[in-house]
Formats: sequence, structure tokens, C-alpha cells
Amino acid sequence: MGIFDLGRFKGIVFAIGGFLVLVSTLLAYNFFSASRFATDAIAINHVAAQSLQPQLLTASAHALAAQLDRREDEKVIEASVRNVQLSWASFEETLNALKSGDVVKNAEGKSVRLSVRGEAGETALAAASQHWSGFKSKIDTVARFTGSPYNKTADGQSTLNARGERLRAQLTEMQEQGAKAQAPLAKAMGALATDLETASASRADLLSIMQGAGIVFALALFVAIITVFIRNLQKDEVVANRARKETQDILRTVNEGLFLLDSTQRIGTEKSMALANIFRRDDLTSMTFDDLLRGIVPEKTLRTAQDYVSLLWGERVNEKLVKSINPLNEVEVHFDNPTGGFDTHFLEFDFNRVKSDGVMSHLLVTVNDVTKRVLLSRELQESQEKAQQQLDMLLRILHVDPESLTGFLTDAEVSLKMVNSILKEPAREEAAFRSKIDSIYRQVHAVKGEAAALGLKTVEQRAHAFEESLNELKSRANLSGSDFLPLVVKLDDLFNHLAQVREMLGRLVDLHQAIATRRVSAPASADTDKKVGEWLTGQSADQSLESTGLLQNKNAAASGLQSTLEKLASKVADSQAKRVELKFHGLERVPESYKRPVKDITIQLVRNAVVHGIEMPQDRLAMQKPEAGVLNIDFVDRGSEGYELVVRDDGRGLQLDRIKEVAIDRGLITPAQASLLDARQAMALIFRPGFSTAEDVTTDAGRGAGMDLVRVLVAEMGGRVGLASAGGRFAKFKIWLPAVNQAAAA
Repeated sequence: MGIFDLGRFKGIVFAIGGFLVLVSTLLAYNFFSASRFATDAIAINHVAAQSLQPQLLTASAHALAAQLDRREDEKVIEASVRNVQLSWASFEETLNALKSGDVVKNAEGKSVRLSVRGEAGETALAAASQHWSGFKSKIDTVARFTGSPYNKTADGQSTLNARGERLRAQLTEMQEQGAKAQAPLAKAMGALATDLETASASRADLLSIMQGAGIVFALALFVAIITVFIRNLQKDEVVANRARKETQDILRTVNEGLFLLDSTQRIGTEKSMALANIFRRDDLTSMTFDDLLRGIVPEKTLRTAQDYVSLLWGERVNEKLVKSINPLNEVEVHFDNPTGGFDTHFLEFDFNRVKSDGVMSHLLVTVNDVTKRVLLSRELQESQEKAQQQLDMLLRILHVDPESLTGFLTDAEVSLKMVNSILKEPAREEAAFRSKIDSIYRQVHAVKGEAAALGLKTVEQRAHAFEESLNELKSRANLSGSDFLPLVVKLDDLFNHLAQVREMLGRLVDLHQAIATRRVSAPASADTDKKVGEWLTGQSADQSLESTGLLQNKNAAASGLQSTLEKLASKVADSQAKRVELKFHGLERVPESYKRPVKDITIQLVRNAVVHGIEMPQDRLAMQKPEAGVLNIDFVDRGSEGYELVVRDDGRGLQLDRIKEVAIDRGLITPAQASLLDARQAMALIFRPGFSTAEDVTTDAGRGAGMDLVRVLVAEMGGRVGLASAGGRFAKFKIWLPAVNQAAAA
């Protein structure tokens, strides 16, 4: 280094020396003036701060009223009242000090003397006192509030007591008065602060004059030097400000949540404003990724997120490959809402590595709220599933005779209305609840049986689910009326589903009628329309259009029941891996008033025969029987003596020992009672409610409701049931029904 050239810098050195002398002189003067200026500043700030107190008091009244309305905790109310007391006392003390020139403590606990200096200050003080007087009277009643504002109700809720109601009314008055007074008070306090500022400014002017000359002289010396530096700094500042503004504009405008994660998974200071909206929180600075997700996702998802982010920091890990298996591309999150529940949203996270000089420094995380997209996708999927269900329903309906289906829908709706009536019946005793379950069981089981016979699987499944709920009720030790409420939902579902089936049937009938009309008006297309009509109705188009006589109606009804029973037998036999052949005789003789109960009875007996009577094909062959079991269904008109319905199968017959064993296991009889039963009494056990020899519950057996339903239906018609069985050879149910006129008279 060369010798320092004092001459080169002589002017600057003298300038700096003179500046230092001048600054030293000014500092000495400032030393004596500083304490006064500090006191003035504290006084001005204190009075200026007090100008906000009326507004804060009004806001406190509004907040306290809202807390009462929300029934906030008593400690919260007490704290809010204490805040009102403190604000009231602070403002009152300030006014008194200004009047008397006393010393007060400011918010930082420093002592400050307040006094009015000029005429304008006196006027402002008088105005402030006047407006404060009216407002003060309203605040005073609130500030003196003590005790609890609530009463507790029997259910644990809180209601306002007389004290709370009075406080609520006082708060309203305080808000109203505050709305009137806060602007004049703020203006008056501002004028008082201005008065203090004027006095302080007078003292400052003298100092300014003394400092001015020295400062101007010093600045003149340095202006040339610092100008260059200032210009450079300004240029750098402009560039930095422009870049900062552009970044802020981007972060403020984008809809995505953007932020950086460092190697410790801590969120950076720069982030998009949308991030706070997406996560419903503002305290995101220096938060970790774990903190961001904790509480809004399950613990398992949180651990997966931590592992995945850690994996992204691996330098040797292929970024594209890792991103392709992103487990956070659609995350379900739950946010608490003010009602005490939670809102469900779906967030999509994307991660990109940020490198500096070839070294990974951060992860750029992009978060999007994709709730609308996910919900729309789910709605689309549900719509597709619903459409598929309707298509399946349509395909099943197309295979059912329209008349049989119409009859089923009518009968099923009657049964469900009966279930609805039973549910509405008042009951208090345990026996009454059990009776309601049995009655509902019979109605639902009848609907399920006929639905199964017609191949209406969707109806059968819903009825079976209803039975599952009934069975769960049966298993309970004690029952109450509220236990039956879930059944109402299932009943409503069944009603709605039957309505959908009926609506679809109506559309098919309308289509068939349209085809028939077109067939009449356009003979050239008759062959095509005829084929479509036969597909829709299951009969020839000519038969569907012609009017039939009484015999034809009876034959159609018999044919419909026969078809129903054949479909049922085939369905149940397939589920049991069995084969069965049905033979019918006399079904066209069933009187109109007996058609519904005879149909329900035969459905139950056919299902019972296929499940319990007919043996497996290999077992039948071993017993020198045909592989296919034979099931005969005969209806005989005995004139004035009534009717006989006989259902006979050539199966294994009734296994009396097995029947007794099951009855004992189910608590229907004791072993001692079982030993005293004869064959007729043992066979009669199968009609007991809940009795079934099936080991597992299926849609075809296991509930013990079928034969109970037969017993009830026969009893309701005034008939009786006879049983005959030979082990390994047959089982026969012979049902006597009274003549129609006798049944009506009974």
C-alpha cells in the first residue's frame, strides 16, 4: 500500500471533521432535549392511541353480544367484560389527566404527563368530555356486570338468564351509543393529539433551525460522494422491487397452492396466497409438511406422505419414476367447520425438485383442490351404475309376463302397506314387539318368495336385507320402539324400488301399445312388430290384443302361476345343485278370492320341497330314483265341501329325528317333551315361527318364516293342513280350504 495522500483527501477530511464537530454540538443539545421530545412523543402516541378506544369499545360490545348469542363459556364472557372495563378505565383516565395535567401510565407502563396547550386543545377536550359522558353511561352498566349470564337446561344446553338478557340489552345500547359517539370522540382525541404535536413541534423547530445549517453544510460535502452510491442503490432497488412485485403478483394470482420444502421438510417463507385458502389456515410459515397434513388426513396417509417426500430427496432416485407412483395425487382431507362437523375435500399434490448449481436445494410443491372433479367423477360413476342397474332390471322384467308382474307389484305394495301399518301400531310390552316382528316377517317373506319366483333378483335382495334386519332385532334381549326406526328406511327403499319397477313396466306396456297401434296402421311392418310384441309380453301379439272369455282368463291365471312356480323351482334347484320336475293339475279352478293366498302358499311349499325334500342327484341315483325329483301340485274342487290343495314331492320325506333335534337346539321344546311327541306332533313342529333345519341362512332358506307363513295363510282362510310322509319316499302337504261362501261368512 502507498503512503496515504492527505492532500488528495484534505478537503474531505476537513469536511468530515467539521461535520463531526457540528454533529457533536447538535448531539449535546439533543441530549438535553431528547428527554422532552421523548415525553412529548409518548404523550402524543398515548392520546392518539386513545382515539381508537371508542371504536374498540363498540367493537368489544358487538363481540361480547355475539359471544352471548353463541352461548360462549362464562370465562370467555368474563374476559370480554374485563376488556371493556380496561378500555373504559384507560380512556377515562386519559381525559382526566388532560383536564388536570396529571401523569398517567401508557400501554408500555411508562409515565407520561398530559396537558392541554392551546385554545384548540381546550375546545377539543370539552368536545371529547361531552361525547364521552353519554357513551360512558352506557359502558358503565356493562363494565359493572358480574356473575353468570346463563341458565343450564335439563339437556345440558345454555340459555340466557335475566342477568344475561339485561346484559344483552345493555350491549345493544352501548353499540348504538358507540356508533354515534366514536366518530366525534375520535375527531376530538385527534385534535388533542394535534395540540400536543403543535407544542412539541415548536420546541423541535428551534432545534431544527440550529441543526439545519450544519446539516446542509455537511450534506453539501457528502452529496457528491453519496450520489453515485445512491444511484447504484436505486438501480439495484428498482430491479429487486420489480422482481419482488412480479413474484408477489404470481403468488397472489395463481389458484394453486405453491410452496417450497427444504431438506427438513419445512415450508419456506414464500408461498402462494391460495395455499392459506386451500388449507384454511394462515400460520404456515416455518411449518413442516407433517404439521400441514396432521389432523386432516388419517395417520396412515400421513406416514405414506412422509415416506414419499423423503424418497424424493434421494439423489439417485429417478424423479419421473417416483412421480408416476405419487400416492398423494388424490388425497381425501377433512376440515372442521363452525357447526361442529367437518367438510370433506380432495387435494392433489405434485412435487418437483429444485436444484441450485446442480445440487438439490428444495422441493417445489403444487397443491390443487380437485374436490369438484372427484365428486363429478363419482357422480358419473354412480350414474353409470344406476343406469346398469336399470338395464339389469329391464332385462329381468322382459322375461316376466306383464300380467304376472302387475299382479306381483299390486300384491307386494299391499304387503308393504301392511308392514307400514304394523310399524305404526303402538307397542310397549316385549311380547307386542316380538309379535310385530313375526307379522312383518310374514309379509316381507311373502314378497321375497314371489319376487324370487318371478326372477326379480333386485326385489328379492332388498326383501332379504329387510329380513336380515328383522333377524337382528329378534336376537336382541330387549326391544323398544326406537329399534324399529331403521326398518322405516328399508321399507321406503322397497317402496321406491317397486315404484321404479312399475314405472319401467308402464313404459314397456306403452311401447307395446305403440307397436300394436303401428301394426294396425301399417300392416307392412306387422311381422316385425309382432316379434317385438311377443318379446315384450311373453305371448303372441294376437293373444295380447284379443278380448278373452272367462275360461281363457282362468287358464291365463293358471298358466301365470304355473310359470311362476316353475321359474322358482328352477332357480332354487340351480342354487342347490339339484334337478326337479313340476307337474300341475287343476290350478285353473282356484277361485278369484283364493288366488293370492294359494300363490303365496304354493311358493313357500315349492321352495321348501326343493330345499329340504328333494335329494341331490347322486343320492337319488343311489336310492334307485330318477335324478330329477318330481313335485306334484294339485288343486281339487270338492264342491260344497270346499277345496283341496295338495303339494307332494318324491324326496326324502320329513326326518322326524332331525326335526326334534333342531327344535330342541332352538329352544322350542325340551328333550323331555321331544321324547313324548308322536309322529304327527313332531311334523307339526315345522310350522313353528323361526323353525328351519337349514344350517345356513340364504335367500332360499334358514329364517324359519316360510312354513309359518303357510300356517298363517291357511288359518286366515279358515282352512287346515294335513301332513303325510314316508322316510326316503315322499312328503305330502294336504291343505283343506272352505268353500268361498263359507270363508266369506266366517
